[in-house]
Amino acid sequence: MDLVYANNQKEDIGVMKSYTFDLAFGTDENDFELKTTTKNHVCQEGFILYIEDTEYGGIIDRIRVSTAKAELYYKGRTWHGILATKILEPDAGQDYLVCNGEANTVIGQLIERMGLSDLFKASSEDSGLTISNYQMNRYIDGYEGLKKMLFSVGGKLKVNFQDYFVILSAEPLVDYSQDDEFDSSQIDFDVEKNYKPANHIICLGKGDLAERTVIHLYADAEGNISHTQTQFGINEVTDKYENANCESDEELEKGGKEALETAWDTDSLQVNFDSTKNYDIGDIVGAREVTTGIFTAKPIAKKIVTIKDNIVTVSHKVGE
Repeated sequence: MDLVYANNQKEDIGVMKSYTFDLAFGTDENDFELKTTTKNHVCQEGFILYIEDTEYGGIIDRIRVSTAKAELYYKGRTWHGILATKILEPDAGQDYLVCNGEANTVIGQLIERMGLSDLFKASSEDSGLTISNYQMNRYIDGYEGLKKMLFSVGGKLKVNFQDYFVILSAEPLVDYSQDDEFDSSQIDFDVEKNYKPANHIICLGKGDLAERTVIHLYADAEGNISHTQTQFGINEVTDKYENANCESDEELEKGGKEALETAWDTDSLQVNFDSTKNYDIGDIVGAREVTTGIFTAKPIAKKIVTIKDNIVTVSHKVGE
């Protein structure tokens, strides 16, 4: 497994020797640090590091030297971090950026929109996933925007460096919790289950007092959202959502629905684990606590990768 260094024209220079390469990507960080010695100094700012046919790599933004220990550090953004330093904004005069089409085609359009076509490409394959009138959050970063868009259709973002380009592609995410799960006799974790999330949300829009727009949304016992109430008495848990600046009832209802969905996403699972299985950001894992029987499933939020002496260690993080 060669860690190649190339100049800012994507021309290969050589292969790194005697190093430790640490990368983190997912919910935060999205950066890397390569540690070596000053006698192995071979890179400059703007060079790229990559391992072919993997998602491990990035661009060097900073160089640090410790003269006392003759240590040298190359630091920068992973491929994910480059996406995260771009902002997806609406077109002039539009409230939102709206995406439609086959997922990989949409990814290609967003790559061009972010001005990254010199380094990034979208897969030319049909992903089998279709984006339909997806409304991006306003001024969201490119990495988060892509992940959320694909998650809305049950997909995940794959990143792979191949033939001098970072290839982005959409694939269906994998729910490993359906066939396999951790339990507290195997691994330590923190889990919390909320049995009574909000199931009635009152959406308050424009207007004053009796003239104010009011919409009621309800969730049934399975979390399905509609205008029909199914939970009453002590089983009804009510909250409110306010947006006096929304321009339409549809916009108000969309915000209220998102708030209710967030309320139903309050089960928590916090676990770090190493694995040889190829989990991706967004794939779902489950855990069961054997004493209480509590089970919950959550997406993988972060990967931490260490490469030393051609040995790769991958740690996965679920929860904050």
